[in-house]
Amino acid sequence: MKSAVLTVTLIILRLFRPGIFSGALSLARELKTRGGIIVLGGPHPTCLPDECLGEPAVDYVVRGEGEISFLELCEAIRTHQPVDAIAGISFRRRDGIIHNPDRPFINNLDELPFPALDLFGDLGRYSHPQPLIGWRKPAVNIITSRGCPYACHFCYKGTFGISWRPRSPENVLAEWEQLVHKFGVRELSIQDDCFNMNTKRALAIGRMIRERGLALPWTFPNGIRADLVTDELVSVLKDAGMYRTAIGVESGNQNVLDDLGKKEKLEDIDTAFRILKKYRIQTIAFFVMGNPADTPQTLQESIDYAKKINPTFAQFSMATPFPGTRLYETVKSLGTLRIKGWDDYSQFDQKGYFDYPHLSGETIRSYVKKAYRQFYLSPVVLLRFFLLKDFYIKIPSYIAGLIHFLFKGK
Repeated sequence: MKSAVLTVTLIILRLFRPGIFSGALSLARELKTRGGIIVLGGPHPTCLPDECLGEPAVDYVVRGEGEISFLELCEAIRTHQPVDAIAGISFRRRDGIIHNPDRPFINNLDELPFPALDLFGDLGRYSHPQPLIGWRKPAVNIITSRGCPYACHFCYKGTFGISWRPRSPENVLAEWEQLVHKFGVRELSIQDDCFNMNTKRALAIGRMIRERGLALPWTFPNGIRADLVTDELVSVLKDAGMYRTAIGVESGNQNVLDDLGKKEKLEDIDTAFRILKKYRIQTIAFFVMGNPADTPQTLQESIDYAKKINPTFAQFSMATPFPGTRLYETVKSLGTLRIKGWDDYSQFDQKGYFDYPHLSGETIRSYVKKAYRQFYLSPVVLLRFFLLKDFYIKIPSYIAGLIHFLFKGK
């Protein structure tokens, strides 16, 4: 047998998206013809391991956080040892599928090594995490904490759990320094779910970046908690290079926010955007259209609220009932799920995934398109786009996005 490094291939399905699962299975089949051992990991296999192992080309599934489980699995394969005692994996036997006990979440994330980016070759070959509005290369992601204690009904928590586990500021800065000096990274994206859960820690990271001369452009593509945004925090993070952040607004109606488990007030969101604008930070407002408590009136309120807070960018997405989420169970019990297979899922095609008794998928979809029209065709927003210093660099991307919205999103 060749070494485990060569024969064990891990395919990570990070998102439920059209083509991702079917594409992963096609890749697994191709690799299998070359004698590989195929392992699937990520949210999809964690939620649906039996489905993944229903594909003959897939040998193992790593559930949840995979670093330790995958390492132990590779070592067992290399030394021809049984895998029965490896927590967090699933596999087939002649008498059926075996699910070993879950592996506890990793409490001390500082124990994990940094990603081996030297194995990726030229990092400039990879696209920016937000290619439509980012252009610097190399651009790399970094995760400084895992887990989220909140319970938004559209979110799947099976991979990182509900317990917020931060890396120490010193550990974060060690990786940050490596990315800047060793790999020549020109922009960073912090991909945490809740970076500012602990304000003291967030301030420490920002100040250390500045003090060590490591300030470069960086963003929060996944967003930060609006109710934890403070004047001091934004000031410190801007001095450290942060120039754009997303905020998960979700809805412009307080009753809808309460129903989906956001545990934020519209007043907190108002304050957060006011502070971010004070420091001239670019903002992205995320809205989810079609929550169980939504009506045509509340959907219009979300559109009106987007125009009120006036972010730099706004994203309006249809509520998507991913398996493993409370939204999925709600739709199954109260509505009609239209999704027939994984290729029906799409983050951007804005299909009608389901119907509620009080709200159809077509109605939700029409309000999503209406939201984009009313927000982005505003003279104020159009002027702001023309004034962005990187607007002209990204004109081809904007044209491609417009074409997709006008034609492929129908």
